Parts: sequence; structure tokens; C-alpha cells
Amino acid sequence: MNFIIKLFNELVGPAAVIAAGTMGAGAVASLILAGAWFRYDLLWVVLFMLPLFVIAVDSSSRIGSVNHGVGMLSIVRRHIHPSVAWFFLAINVPIHILVAMGQFSVMTSAFLSLFGMHPPGVAASPEQLASYLKFEMGTSVALGVLMLWLVLSQGYDRMQKAMTVMMVVMFFCFLLIALRSFGEAGAILAGFVPSIPPDLPVPGTDTVRMSTGSIIAIVGAAIAPGALLAIPYLSSDAGSDASSLQRDLRKSVLNLGIIFGAYAMFILIAGGFALYPLQNHASIQTVHAAGQVLTFAFPPAMAFMGPPIFTFGLFIAALTTLVISVQVVIYLSLDMLGKNWTYSSDNTLFRRLLIVVTLISAVLAPVWTFPAMLKVILLMGVNVLIIPMVLIAMIYLLNKKTVMGEHTAGFWRNLTLVVCLMVAIALGIDKLPDYLAIF
Repeated sequence: MNFIIKLFNELVGPAAVIAAGTMGAGAVASLILAGAWFRYDLLWVVLFMLPLFVIAVDSSSRIGSVNHGVGMLSIVRRHIHPSVAWFFLAINVPIHILVAMGQFSVMTSAFLSLFGMHPPGVAASPEQLASYLKFEMGTSVALGVLMLWLVLSQGYDRMQKAMTVMMVVMFFCFLLIALRSFGEAGAILAGFVPSIPPDLPVPGTDTVRMSTGSIIAIVGAAIAPGALLAIPYLSSDAGSDASSLQRDLRKSVLNLGIIFGAYAMFILIAGGFALYPLQNHASIQTVHAAGQVLTFAFPPAMAFMGPPIFTFGLFIAALTTLVISVQVVIYLSLDMLGKNWTYSSDNTLFRRLLIVVTLISAVLAPVWTFPAMLKVILLMGVNVLIIPMVLIAMIYLLNKKTVMGEHTAGFWRNLTLVVCLMVAIALGIDKLPDYLAIF
């Protein structure tokens, strides 16, 4: 028992919060569909991604630790330019409200499906649609209240522990699903050898599943501007300072490298084992459909456990991403407006805004469908502009002595961040044609 408590305490911290938030529904979708389409051939991408993920998040955390009590946007405003800080705020607030609404939709759908309730089909009557909407709205608000209890009942320390527990729960949910596949150890090990599999045509359509698209989606799921902008605030709230940089790096490696890395591999392996052998594996395109057919990941006598375990893991994944998304909105907004952004029990403004943003997202999620163009503009703005800009700002600040003092970035950290920047630019270039197509 003492070993378990010690291990849990080693996990708890800002890196665990970011790891749990990154284990979201989007990451699940990218990974399980990569397995469904290309079996184990893209496991090497997860291995390639992990050092970039660990160093990028740890580097941003260092900025917050060395400048304890100073917000990330305040640092950007003071040492780069106010317009850059305002630009980060203007893009990230609406995008993370949109993400919060999306996570509420995933949570509500997953929660109701655990009790056998699914969205009505196209032939459903208006009465059926209205009845389901009432259930969905009530469930969404109830889940919002649950989230607020988790993050507000005992302040930042309670939130860190709750997020760490949920990260461990997700880890074991998807471990259970992946365990059956370990009989294919040879094929799994071969997946760690870098190669780009041929694109996969979808029978009966003109659609092609592009392997490069899956590669970019896997990497893009980890390189998120919200995580990079949020962790300096989380580190400061956790009491980190310049003396804790080595401890924080160790926790980043443990949470982001080992636990998140294994989690990502489990999901991809589960998709490759349970979905790739299906005749229609190229046609699978939603995480919901993937979850329904994961019955094949279990022995016949236990097949009924597959979808519920997957759905529960997806629910927790959406909840953790929701927590981070709402916190990003509050941290950035209060910091930019010169207000107290510290997550503490006596900061009533922080708590009130957290309640307002959470409940608005919960109420709007079931009834407000964003126009497709707005979704594309916001999401492409993040992919094409924000991720590279945040990384450029980070590299600049990490090498500025007036910001980092004696803790400026060394050669290997800078090299890793430059590789991360190149990957982010590639991500943006890949998505740029979709963005230009709307004009």
C-alpha cells in the first residue's frame, strides 16, 4: 500500500493534469482509427512523438516555474509584444469553448449509451427527438455540475488528484482492451520500425485513407497550444519554482512519456487487433463505430464487456479534456485582463468564471450546432497559425536571459523544440488546402 501511495504522489502534478487532458476523445479517435486502417504500422509514430511531447510541455512548464506567479500571456506581452498576447487570447478562448462543448457532447453520448440510450435515428418522430434532447440536456448539465465539484470542491490540489486518478483509470480501461492483442507480438514489434504504409482505398467510394494524414493526426493530438499555454499557470499554482525543475522534468517523463505513451500504444494496438481484420475496416470512420465492434478484443464469453469498457474510458477521456479546456479559457482571460488568475479557494472571480463557462458549454452543447465554416476557421486557425506561433514564442522566451535567467534552454532542448516546430508547420501545411477551400 505504501508503494502505491508513493507512486501516486510521484504522478500527481501539472504534468499529470496535462497528460490526462491530452488523453481526450480526439486522441482516442486518431489512434484507434489509425489502428483500424493501418494495423500496427504506425506505432513508430507514437514513439517518435513522445520526446517532442515531453520536451515541449516541460519547456513551457519551465517558463512558469522560473517566473513563479507571472502568467504566460503577461510574459508574452512584456517580452515579445502585446499584440501577440491578444492574438493568442482571441483565438484560444473561442476554440477552447468549442472544444469544451464537443467534450460535453462526447461525455453525454457516452454516459447515456452506458444505459442503453442512443440518439434517435433519421426516421425518429419529433416526440422521440424532443424526449432524447431533454435527457441529453439534463445529463449534460448534471455532468457539468459533477465536473465543477471535482475541480472546485477542494481547490487546485483536489483537481490535480482527481485528474491523476482519471488518467490511471483511462490507462487501465484501454489496457484491458489491448491485452488480447499481445499474442501478435511479432507484428506489433514490427510496427515500431518506421515505414509509411500505402494509402487505403475505401471500397465502393472515391475516398482514400491517407497514411500521412493519420501520422499528422497522431502527432497533432499531442502538440496542442492549449496544453503549452496552460501548463505555466498550472506549474505556478502547484508551487513549482526554479528549484523544482529537475523534479518536474522527471514527472513529465513519467506522465507524458511513459504513461501517456503506453496509453496511446494500447489504443492503437486495440484498433489494429480488433478492427483491422474486419472486412469493412477501411469504412470505419467514427470512434462510436469503433467502440461498438471492439467486442472482438475480448474472448467470446466476455465480448459484452468491450463496448462498455471502451465507452467508460471515452467518457473519462472527454471529462479530462473538458477540465483543461475550461481552465485555459479562465487562465488566459484573467491574466490578459490583469486580474488574479491563481486557482485558489479565495479567488472568487476564478471560481465564478469557471462555473459560468462550464454551465454555458453544458447547456449549448446539445442544442447548438456550430456552422461548418466557423468550425473550419477556428480549427484551422489553431493548426495553421497558433501551434507554430506558440512554439516560436516558447523558443524565444526559453533563450532570453531576462525571462529564464541561468535556466535558458540548452542545445538539445532547442533542437527538440525546433523539430517540434517543423512538425507543427507540416501539420499546418497539410491542413492549409482545407482552410483555403472555404474562401
